[in-house]
Amino acid sequence: MRTNRHQYFLDLAQRCANQGTCLRRNFGAIIVDEYNTIVSTGYTGAPRKQMDCTELKHCWRKEHNIPSGSNYERCRSVHAEMNALLQAGKLARGCTLYLAGFEVSTGELTQIWPCFLCSKMIVNSGINRVVMRTTPSEYKEMDPMVLYQMRSRESLGDDSPL
Repeated sequence: MRTNRHQYFLDLAQRCANQGTCLRRNFGAIIVDEYNTIVSTGYTGAPRKQMDCTELKHCWRKEHNIPSGSNYERCRSVHAEMNALLQAGKLARGCTLYLAGFEVSTGELTQIWPCFLCSKMIVNSGINRVVMRTTPSEYKEMDPMVLYQMRSRESLGDDSPL
């Protein structure tokens, strides 16, 4: 059965997530241009030529019970969004970024919201729209600036408008 383009690219992002090397959650990202051509892909993993958590067989953040969404500077992995944006460079301008991911321990789909740092990078890269898988058959589309503003308020613990 043929799927719509969003589901198609989200399925590819989910496949990219399977390449991830994080022991907690793995995500995949696909950057697609206005002609539905894939510009770049990315997944959660250690920087080039560095050992990842699957090779080391441990995760510092997991061992120290660091909650999700905090202390990213203590993580060995580069986020899928960052990896895809780095690969795309200037070609990301005007594109759509697709994101999907799963919990490593259960294999369950996890709803993805780019972190504050990734949301800043998405805005600065010129990405036009972010499409995030929320269930196997549903997704949420967001304007990058709205995503950034939401994450900015969360990071500051502020509920007031920017």
